[in-house]
Amino acid sequence: MSWNSKTWAWVKKYFSVNPLSTDGMPVVGKFRTPAAGSRPEKYAYPKTEASKISGNYYFQRDTRRNYPRLAVYTQEKVAGLIDGGFITPGQIAAPAQVSNPKPLVEVLNTHKLYSSEKQAPVPAWGRKMVWKESEDFVYPNNGTYFPMKVYTT
Repeated sequence: MSWNSKTWAWVKKYFSVNPLSTDGMPVVGKFRTPAAGSRPEKYAYPKTEASKISGNYYFQRDTRRNYPRLAVYTQEKVAGLIDGGFITPGQIAAPAQVSNPKPLVEVLNTHKLYSSEKQAPVPAWGRKMVWKESEDFVYPNNGTYFPMKVYTT
């Protein structure tokens, strides 16, 4: 029997340390009033694309497993890109299709990708960074305390 019943209310009132405490049971007549099934309104289904059953597959909505798609390039495609010319980031059109693709080794031997003037990119591991105070930052000059400095490389 719950302490919230009317029979034990007087015992709880006089003998408990905290009469406002509860044992977790809802008070009779106070739980879900009015009841969920007695409401006069009817549920209206949302009219969105996500609410349609057809064509709404779970794998399309699953963002937790939305892994990046892998791109596979064959040696013929790489050789065609190198031999046909490079695409600048602003270009949209693909390079011209080569009718007779050459092997990648032959294309790499004919083109000089890197030279002493144009060296291959290298990672910056172990390179000491040289920091200097920025010259173009405008410090606030309205009498406020501004202890920070802006540094650039």
